[in-house]
Amino acid sequence: MSKTTVDLSLATRPSDADAVSGLIKDLDGLNQNWKEENEETRLKMVVKARSLLQSLLTPREQMVQHTWADPGLDAALITGVDVGLWKLMVKNGVDAVHKVDDLAKSLGMDPQLLGRLMRHVCAMGHLVEVAQDEYKLTNFTKSMSLDVIGDGYVCLLGGIGRSPFEFYKFLRETNWRNPVDAAHTAFHASYNSTVPNCMLYLGTIGMGPQMNHHMGGYRQGRLPWHHPKIYPVEKELFPGAEPDAPLVVDVAGGLGHDIDEFRRKYPNHPGKLILQDLAPVIEDAKDIDPSIERMPHDFLTEQPIKGARAYFMHSILHDWPDDVCQKILARLAEAMKPGYSKLLIFECVIPSTGAYWESTAGDMLMMTQLSACERTEDQWHSLIEGSGLGLKITKFWSSGLSAVENVIECELA
Repeated sequence: MSKTTVDLSLATRPSDADAVSGLIKDLDGLNQNWKEENEETRLKMVVKARSLLQSLLTPREQMVQHTWADPGLDAALITGVDVGLWKLMVKNGVDAVHKVDDLAKSLGMDPQLLGRLMRHVCAMGHLVEVAQDEYKLTNFTKSMSLDVIGDGYVCLLGGIGRSPFEFYKFLRETNWRNPVDAAHTAFHASYNSTVPNCMLYLGTIGMGPQMNHHMGGYRQGRLPWHHPKIYPVEKELFPGAEPDAPLVVDVAGGLGHDIDEFRRKYPNHPGKLILQDLAPVIEDAKDIDPSIERMPHDFLTEQPIKGARAYFMHSILHDWPDDVCQKILARLAEAMKPGYSKLLIFECVIPSTGAYWESTAGDMLMMTQLSACERTEDQWHSLIEGSGLGLKITKFWSSGLSAVENVIECELA
């Protein structure tokens, strides 16, 4: 007969002591063949190392980490970005020893406050302690000086961070149903906001640039959609492309990172490249090559470019529940030319088992902020082929790396 209660002593013992030895052996085995450029092995080592740490920590320690340490670390990191701490430390010497009193004076901060913040950042492994109130940067805190890294903390945690922590309240009020209403999300409930979604809300509170920086940071170190290891454009897209017609329409392409990188990778591409997004975003897309046409467009309205070789979307559909996605897809299907046009969707495809933590983290972010989701392969088939839009998936193109998006190639059925 199984027990109906858990003995309190369980919370003060290592979570899985029996697994420790095997995990160390697994890590050692992976390390034998690991080189820094071997990304798949690195990702496997991350998973094993995470499992090792969790096996060694007691449940009590994990509780304190989740409820005390991690929120405290976030508070210190966000403050550091906001006050300019990480940029100042890099400016004063990327590998120098930094004294709290000197930093506090330059920043106009109370040295006791700054010392407490930096002490916790150090205790969590992100600064190196040289002496009392003297620290050196790690590679992580060096990177916090970069807008594409640091600004993610300000906008996601400082700007809309209340939504995931109050998600349970939203679920309680919606009878614990899977959230699928883009007009009624945990964000709306947490911030009592009438702004259509959290991304637009960030713009209203002056954090639009920080969100754009975060999206740029999210893409760092990840293979672009047009990398030969993922989607061989010279084989699949260029043959048969009409030379003076639109080649790629980057729908809701933001500031143009993807389309401009594509142009640099394939400078002799046939056809035209077009970047589309809402007018305020297009106005800010100033750092892309002038050969790329910039076009204001709302993807819920009729697609003005007809018969392009490819319509491309990167991390767009995961922002929306199925009903909105179907409207977006319908506008594209109407514009596609049978037997010629392709729809290329560059997004996460969650496996049915063994999902990687970064994919599930994205799913939690979409769910708690937008009532949307990251999708499994079955869900992609259901969304694209089961909604009567006349589209079919021809192939999922993947590099094989668990932390990288797939290109979901679609055509008219």
